[in-house]
Parts: sequence; structure tokens; C-alpha cells
Amino acid sequence: MKKNLHQRGAQAPLVGSKATVKIDKLAVGGAGVARHEGLVVFVPLAAPDDELLVEFTLVKKNFSEARILEIIKPGPARRTPPCPVALVCGGCNWQQISEEEQRRQKEQIVLETIQKFNRGLEFEYLPIQASPRSLRYRNRIQPKYANGRFGFFARNSHEIVAIEDCPITETALTDKFSEVKQWLQSQKKSGLQKLEMYISEDDSVRYGLISEEDDGVGFSQVNRFQNVDLIRTALDWASGEEYRHIWDLYSGAGNFTFPFAERWTSAPITGVELNPKLVKRGQAKSRDSRIQFVESDVESFLKKTKPQSQDLVILDPPRAGASEYIMQALLEARPKKIIYISCHPVSLARDLQWFFKKAQELNIKASLRRVQAFEMFPQTDHVETVVELRVDS
Repeated sequence: MKKNLHQRGAQAPLVGSKATVKIDKLAVGGAGVARHEGLVVFVPLAAPDDELLVEFTLVKKNFSEARILEIIKPGPARRTPPCPVALVCGGCNWQQISEEEQRRQKEQIVLETIQKFNRGLEFEYLPIQASPRSLRYRNRIQPKYANGRFGFFARNSHEIVAIEDCPITETALTDKFSEVKQWLQSQKKSGLQKLEMYISEDDSVRYGLISEEDDGVGFSQVNRFQNVDLIRTALDWASGEEYRHIWDLYSGAGNFTFPFAERWTSAPITGVELNPKLVKRGQAKSRDSRIQFVESDVESFLKKTKPQSQDLVILDPPRAGASEYIMQALLEARPKKIIYISCHPVSLARDLQWFFKKAQELNIKASLRRVQAFEMFPQTDHVETVVELRVDS
């Protein structure tokens, strides 16, 4: 007898049982979303409007997960992936979907996620910004090597999928694959080897092994073509104002620090970054006495230093987002404007919720002026988002 596993009282499928489902949309994390007997079903590697025969691999109280056994009727956006190993490699999870539909789904995911966490919040929602390249855009990758196999981990596995090419990676890197494999073989190291390949600022290709102690060059935007538009948008949204001081929180090596310093030539600018490698890179690049890089986590920094009402704050946290303390500290500081660049819709929506909850508690007038998603990572579910926050000082 099937056991009732969820609130609506429908009979949940047991793990290993099969069902026919239709995909309604895609979710944060990339899986297709369907419903079966009142239960939400997440199906990896699905496409919108697919009709699928699936096998349930996980059943919880309110949701389940399933794998595709058969594509009964493909949705109109389903296509043959550009990469021959896309459906097994763990690198890309949306190559089976047309680029136009990928953008449409990301635009919808960002909007719905923000609205879910922030009921009734009004803002201008701009169309998603397409990437200049949908393939050959990555300038940094971290392949793996073991027992003569060079490539990336398979999906949900540490088994290496051997590759000769990677269609989302710039050719300057893929052209070096043979050379890198020969170099790895010459090292004669046993076990799994992790390495990093990247295009440096002088356009040379560099590569080397990474470890738990050495995590490589640190964070950088992997799509330099779209990064140009991302920076331009952040600059444009901050324009029309003069600022006493500019604070670039989670600054990295200065992706936003230096363009903002060039636009606002009289304001001092402080980059706050925890990774010492990135701080040193930013300091080495700087030739302007107005620019300062501080090695610190952002929360600790804000406990000692507060932006002022005539300041601009740029906030570009990692996927985990900022913290409740950071969002509330920024709200209470009441800077003239906050430009928040996010790489995960859920952490963004949660951070906005913290921000506006505190605004309501303190009766501070704050607004979310505009939001725009950016296609920074084509062929995957990842999406970048830029938002503009204003606080009435």
C-alpha cells in the first residue's frame, strides 16, 4: 500500500515507481517542475512542456525528484545539445534547451523568486540582458585529471567525463587541452588532480594544479563579454548623482572598483574583500591614491565602518548572499544608493526581504527601483541580477 507522504493527502509515489508527467517550467537549480497526484516533481535535464516517463528517485513530504526514462513528447524548446557529453557532464544542465527559452526561464525565475519572498514589493523589472556569446564565453575552468582521463566530473559523481573540447569555453583555453594533458602525464602524480586554466589579464593562457590549500586565482567573472554590459549597467544606474565616498563590498580584485573610480574622479573608493589573493591583485593594479583595498569580511567591516547618507554602496556577494546584519546595517546607514549584483535569485530575494523588513520596523522609506537579470552563464541555470535600492535619508 502506498503511504500518504504529503499534506494534500494524495498518494505519493514510492521511490522506483514510474509516472508520466508534463514539465510546467524550470526551477532554481535547473530542474524541470511537474506535478503528479498533487505532489511537486523536480526532473533534472528536462525542458519546458516536455511530456516524460520518469522514475522517482526521492520522495519527501512536499516534493519529489525523478529521472527521465523516456521523452514521450519533447517540448518546443528542447534541442540536441551543442556538446556531445552535455547530458552526462556536470558542467552544463540546460544545453538541451534553446537559448531563447533559457533566457525566458531565467527572467521568470528571478521575478517569481523576488516576489515570493517580498509580497507586494513594487519595482521596475527590465528584460533580461542576453550574453554576447552563448558558447565560447568561459575564460576560466577547473578540469580534473586521473588515470589518463582529462575532463570534468559527471553529474552527481566524481567520475571524470573525458573531453577533447568544451563548447562553452574560449578556444584559447581549449586549444591548450592537449598540451595540458601531456604536462599532467609528465607530473606522474597519482590520484585525482584538480587544476585551473584561465586567460590572464594580458590574454595569456595559464594553468596549474590547485589543492585544498591553494584554491587557484580566486573569483573572477568568467564571461568577460557579458561583464562589459554588467559593469556598464551598474555605472549607468549609479549615474546622475555625486557621492562623498564609494564602498565596493565583496570587491574581489576590483571588477567594479576601477570602473567606478574612473567615472567618479573626485570620490574616494574603498574595496572590501576577504580573499587575500584578490586584495593583493587589486592593490597591485591600483595607481590611484583614492582607491583603497581592505582585507576583511564585509560584516566585520561594517561593524567598524558605516557608509554615510551621501555615499554609494556596491554590493556583490557570493552565491550565499549577504547576511541579515549586512542588509540591516546598510539600511540604517541610509546611503544615497545601493547597487546590488547577485549571482543567486534565492539569496537575493532573502536579502531584500531582510532589508525591507528592517525598513518597515524602523519606518524608513526605502524602495527597490529596478531589477534586471543578466545571462552571464548560458547553457546553465545560473543567472546574474542587478538591482538598485534607494533609501530616503
